[in-house]
Amino acid sequence: MATLPSVVTQGTMIKSFVSAINFLDQRDIDPNIYDVSRDRAFTDIMKLVGRYKPAKMMNYHNFINNNVYEVGTVSSVTSTGLAQIQFTINTGSNFPRVGDVIESSNPNNVGVQARVQVVTFGSGTATLTVRTGSNSVPFYAANGDLIQFGSNAFAESSNAPVNRRYPLTKFFNLIQVFREVDEISDIQKVTKIEVEVNGDYHILPYQHIQKVIKLNGDISVQMLSGQQSATSFSDTNPFLADPVSGLPIQLTGGLDWYVTTYGIVDQVATLGTFLVTDLDEIINDLISVKSPMQQMCFMGSYAKRTLDKYFKNLGSSGVTSVRLIIDGNTVDFNVDQVNYGGATFDFVTIPLFDHPQLFSRTIRPDINGSMYLIPKDQLETVDGGREPFLQIRHTPSPFMGANGSSNGIIKEWRTGALAEIPTSSTTLLHTDWYTAQGLEALGVQLMLKFRVI
Repeated sequence: MATLPSVVTQGTMIKSFVSAINFLDQRDIDPNIYDVSRDRAFTDIMKLVGRYKPAKMMNYHNFINNNVYEVGTVSSVTSTGLAQIQFTINTGSNFPRVGDVIESSNPNNVGVQARVQVVTFGSGTATLTVRTGSNSVPFYAANGDLIQFGSNAFAESSNAPVNRRYPLTKFFNLIQVFREVDEISDIQKVTKIEVEVNGDYHILPYQHIQKVIKLNGDISVQMLSGQQSATSFSDTNPFLADPVSGLPIQLTGGLDWYVTTYGIVDQVATLGTFLVTDLDEIINDLISVKSPMQQMCFMGSYAKRTLDKYFKNLGSSGVTSVRLIIDGNTVDFNVDQVNYGGATFDFVTIPLFDHPQLFSRTIRPDINGSMYLIPKDQLETVDGGREPFLQIRHTPSPFMGANGSSNGIIKEWRTGALAEIPTSSTTLLHTDWYTAQGLEALGVQLMLKFRVI
């Protein structure tokens, strides 16, 4: 009877002795890849905006009409307390004119109007001679009084008033080029792995998903926090340029840049504490610029918790949970809705604001601790049209031909010997993604960044 080899004892198997061990060995492997990074939250801004509009050029412009009324501040007084007085206001335009009917913030002028009889313009000032409707009704003026020009009045057979010119204000932003790449060799492409993506046990599907997530994340981050560059593609001596080619690079401005540059920036009286007086301040801010009273409030969990400490004391009648509706379309988001003071606020919590590698309390505390109030309704044009307050502008793809695909916004193409139509003798598959996009905010002066913590 043969004896066992010395390298093997009963109950013990030396794997190096068994040539077929790879077929005998068994492992308990879950083929799923679990998304602990949760970077898909990057695209939340784009999902909520939900609008794309083609751009003809690599920069785009929009115009807004100026206010038809102006408020002046009294800077010096010549006479006061009479039926006809004279005072000077600060003004950067030629807005005041003879025939204007004015009212004043002076407490002595409650219920009293006066007509502008004479206007003399200086450097950034206008000196007004005004007269009330009766010799027995005086008009008062003091430094700091606010003067509104609310109406006008003329005599029979009068001449036309001085023509006013209302200029337009132009806003513009830049298209930013975004790119991503993936490369895999012939050996890597055919080698199977132990995890599964969409039923495939190769590394390529996983890499492609990760790269597209990163590309969409880059776009969404720029749409929130991008700072518009002074450099544009048309610059002949660009400051921001490719260090190799010397060609210019332009950056698109995001929501934070738009609002902090052209909108309203405010904060609670005490950071970390939200009170009814702070909610009053928000409404006062919106009223001051005639912003619509239907507002979407974008923020992260860190800022939202500060609000919840106040709102939870309002009772069930104060806060309701509703499905977010934008421009009549229901978005797959449940939000807290608060009605107060004639305003309706939809508080939308977006994970992007809390991303630990992007907008944490230590990296961008101003974004992490703020909410951005954007009107829900569309903005009307002066001729009766309507446009969304926020939209993504994009240029058409410059790429054509085989080995590629496009959804009209992001272009993907493949090169190398492993592409559908080989483009070289190098045995690899090289995949490129390309898109050119930028954020457009219309009526940005109606938007508010309000820091709470």
